[in-house]
This record gives sequence, C-alpha cells and structure tokens, in this order.
Amino acid sequence: MPLPLTPGDPPSLGEFRLAGRLGEGGQGVVYLAHDPSGRQVAVKLLSRVDPESRARLERELTALSSVASFCTARLLKADVTGRRPYVVSEYVEGPALDRRVAERGPLRDGDLERLAVGTATALAAVHAAGVVHRDFKPANVLLGPDGPRVVDFGIARAEGASTLTSGLIGTPAYLSPEQIAGTPATQASDVFAWASTVLFAATGAPPFGADTVAAVLNRIINHQPDLSVLPPRLRGLVGACLSKAPAARPTARELMVGLVDPSGGTPGTGPLPRDVAEQGARIAAGATEPSRRSAPAARRRGPLLAGVSVAAALLVAGGTAVWLTGLPETSAERPASTAEPSQPGTGVPSEPATGPAEIPDAVEGVWGGFITPNIALGLQEHDVQVTLESGETTGKWAEADTGCVGKLTALGSGRNTVTMSLTDAGQCVPGTLTLTRKGDRLGYHWTDGIGFGSTYTGWLTRR
Repeated sequence: MPLPLTPGDPPSLGEFRLAGRLGEGGQGVVYLAHDPSGRQVAVKLLSRVDPESRARLERELTALSSVASFCTARLLKADVTGRRPYVVSEYVEGPALDRRVAERGPLRDGDLERLAVGTATALAAVHAAGVVHRDFKPANVLLGPDGPRVVDFGIARAEGASTLTSGLIGTPAYLSPEQIAGTPATQASDVFAWASTVLFAATGAPPFGADTVAAVLNRIINHQPDLSVLPPRLRGLVGACLSKAPAARPTARELMVGLVDPSGGTPGTGPLPRDVAEQGARIAAGATEPSRRSAPAARRRGPLLAGVSVAAALLVAGGTAVWLTGLPETSAERPASTAEPSQPGTGVPSEPATGPAEIPDAVEGVWGGFITPNIALGLQEHDVQVTLESGETTGKWAEADTGCVGKLTALGSGRNTVTMSLTDAGQCVPGTLTLTRKGDRLGYHWTDGIGFGSTYTGWLTRR
C-alpha cells in the first residue's frame, strides 16, 4: 500500500491529485495519484532537472510517445518546464521482480520464459524509438496482472545522474563491462542487463554475486556466470547477451525475435513491426500471477515512467571515483566552497608516504573541497571532506554530494604527507588516498582499489 503523504508533499501536480507515496529515491518522489476522471496513475516529481537535461528529456519523451505500451508503463503526460517538473505514467499494480523473487523464489518454466519475452519486447520497442534504458534491473520490472512491465526509462540521466564510486549504485550487479570501464551506456548495455535480470529471475541471486563491490565488478569484467539453470531455449540467447564485447551481443530486436520465433532468421532494422511486438506481449501476458496486492512502497520503485533514458536510476552513489558517467553538474548545482578545484596533472602530489603509519601534525584538521577525476574517464567532480587528528592511525572521509562515508587508515606518513586506505565504506569503492600539505592547502590524490586505474585529485582547504 502507498505510504501517506508528508507535510512537505504537494496536494496535487497539474490536474493530478496525489493520494500517497509509492517510493522515493535520488531522482525524486513517486506518488500514487488520480487524474480528473478518478483513474489511478503514477506521478514522478523530479528532484532536479537542469536546462540541458530538460531539453533531452523532452526529446526522449517525444520519441517514446510513439511506443506502444505492450510491456512498459504507458506514458500519459509530462511537464518538465515548470517549477515542479513531473512525469505521469500508467499505474501498474503488482510487485517488482526483485520483491516477487524474494518472497516466492525464482521463476520457473513458462513463467521465466514469458518474463524473458515480455521484457525483451519492451526493450526492442523502446530501442526502436532511439532510447536507451541505462538501468535495466529486477527493481525496474513490475509484474502486473497482464504480464511484466519495464519501467523507469531515462529519468536518472535526465536529472544528471549521480556517479558510482562504490557500491550498488544503479546496481553494479547489472552494469555492463563497458559501463564499468567508464563508457556511457548504449542499447547493447541494456541487453547485457536484460540477460543478468533474467538469470536473477531464474536463480534468485544476482548473476555476478552481491558481496563487495570490487568483487562484483571484477566478476562482471572477467568471469561468466553459470547458465545451467536456464532452459536450453534461453541458455544460448542469455549467454550471447552476456558477451563482454558489446558488438558481439544481439540487438534487443534480434533477441525478441529469437525468443518469439527461433526459426525466424535474422530480423531487419527499422521500426519494430506492431504485429511482432503484439505477439511478444501476448506471450508475456501469463508471466506473473494476477496478484492485486501492492508491493511495499520501499521495495517497489513504483509504477515509474516508461519514458526517457536512464544513466543510473535511484543512485545512492558513492565514494570517490566512479564508473557510471552522468551529466556534469551545473555551476548552480555545485555547493559553495572556498576550495580550488583541481584538474588532473596540476601538481597534486601522488607519491605514497613510507614513514610511520600515523597522521602527522601538518595535516591535522577538517579539510574539504572538490576533487576531479582523471581525464580518461571524464566523470564528475565531488565535494569531499576528511577529518584527521595528529598522532592517530585512523581518520574519517565523507562525500557531501552523495552521502557516502568511509574510514581512513594510515599506511605511511612523512612530515607533511600521509597515505591512507579507504575502507569500511559500505557501498563505496575502496582505494588509496595520499594527502599532502602545501601552504594552506591539502593535496588530495585518490586511486581506486579495484585495479581499473581511476584517480581523483584536488586541493582541499580547512573547514
């Protein structure tokens, strides 16, 4: 059931009267609402949309307006130009796939195959409109009475998605190898995530594990999951979709046709034929039990939007250095700071300290400022803060714009420098940090602990 509205929630958005909260994340709040006729709809109030993002969102919404809602939540209306930008979609009553699997176990036989067909049909239809999902995962598949619906296309990217430094942000368990390497998501990335989601539905667990972020990302890049649980008809297609090379994966259209008509040969290009999409939707219609129970709001990402394109939906974000690129922050969004932003290569010391493993007097205090990623990945700046006490072996680390926190442990020091490991950071990527005092500033040089070679550098000042 939806949660009650809070005192800060608006009573309505446009002509839609809000009735309760379905969920909340970094992108905004999803409400259950009623249109003027009394019909239930899902309304997503976007937390922030900069001018560039508004223009992109409008273009993608226009493209998606031509997509038949066979296996998506139908887009009803959007207002992204007003003071409170929002998007309205069809309300899908039913649990998200992750909730269904947690409560009742993996899908089997026909249920699994119909889920695969329905979600592949949704991707094929949306890709034909030129849109990339960018965050396909079990939480974004709702199991409605008439079959699975893929939701939440594009909102995170439209809002300038947060970055992934650490953990299950945008859910790294469903990221593609190229996204981890810093390449923007493409339709091929969606196909990889589709295969991971189908394998989750069949096994009840993320295909590349759910332990540490470093371990999950390493498996995605270097290992193949066990596909033996899948029926033969799905095994080959899922395996092809999990190819490490994007170009080696089938397109969503080829995937859907292979599921619906394995003897149909290689499909052509161009708009997805309506009869083919309808056939996929019919096959998918029996994929779930016609339960009318609403999933708990916290687990149900809501009947979000079948519109737009996603960079990393509902990101909690993290640490320092990340793999999933998003829109750069605008100057208006960037918090005020007296720190001087630094670009890679501007003289921030990086040589690890080799002396006693304790914090020297020179770096004691609370320091903060913006750090910048290495040029190769072209990621966003972050506002960080470190708290250090002379003579101690540990300190505190936090990222103000994402809420990520971690523990710093001294590995070595010099008169004006200390090298520390970032650990115990929850969903944050571990790494090694060298802090060096120069005048009234503290040089910051961070290297990831996963082995991908990403770095963040900057100059911090006292806070």
